[in-house]
Parts: sequence; structure tokens; C-alpha cells
Amino acid sequence: MSHKIVLIDDDVDFVEINKTILQKAGYEVDTAYDGEEGIKKIEAFKPALVILDVMMKTADEGFHVARKIRETEATKELPILMLSSMNKMEGQEWQLGPSDKWNPIDQFVDKPVKPEVLLEKVKNLINS
Repeated sequence: MSHKIVLIDDDVDFVEINKTILQKAGYEVDTAYDGEEGIKKIEAFKPALVILDVMMKTADEGFHVARKIRETEATKELPILMLSSMNKMEGQEWQLGPSDKWNPIDQFVDKPVKPEVLLEKVKNLINS
């Protein structure tokens, strides 16, 4: 079973911290800092899971990446864990959980995410 993960997020510090957490837990991690780079990494790296931010080059880039993953035959079953702080933006009430067409992800977690929560979500998605 593959324990590869592609982590897509434009926050360099977030990527490095969470890459380290995942690697210490035994996962092989490749990273990307925007959706276009992320799609290329997914195609080349063949991960068992994608961890994806929402806001990168655009405020909704992560949604587009999730839909692209689902529309591609080779990756349509690939689990997607979306992490974002969008749910906590002042004055906004977002509902960013899984949605078949609009946000076709498997799980949504608010940032900041505790390491133990991240690892539990990753383990459950890779082993499901």
C-alpha cells in the first residue's frame, strides 16, 4: 500500500511544518505551492492522498484542483483532505465540507490543525 502524500498549499511555513510531521509518521511527502504544480505532482508521484488548501493564487483555487482530480480518470478515486482557514474568516460563514459537484473532497479540516488531528485524518483516508 502506498503511503505517498501530495501536500498543496501556498504557505511555505505550513507546508514545511506539516511535511515534517507527516514524514516523521512514516509518510513519503511531495509538495506543491499552487494548483497547477500540484496537479503535475499528483500525476508524477501517484500519491495515496492529496492534502489541499483552498486559497492559493486565487480565493477558490483549491476547489478547482479538487474538481480536476475528480474529473481525471486516473485520479478520480484519490482521497482529498482539504485544509483551510476560510471557515474562520471574520464576517464569513462558509460551509466548505464535501459536496459532490462543488467541492468533491473526502474530508475538510479547519486550519490551524493539530498534528494529532492531521495524522488521524490522513491515516483514516489512506486506509479506507
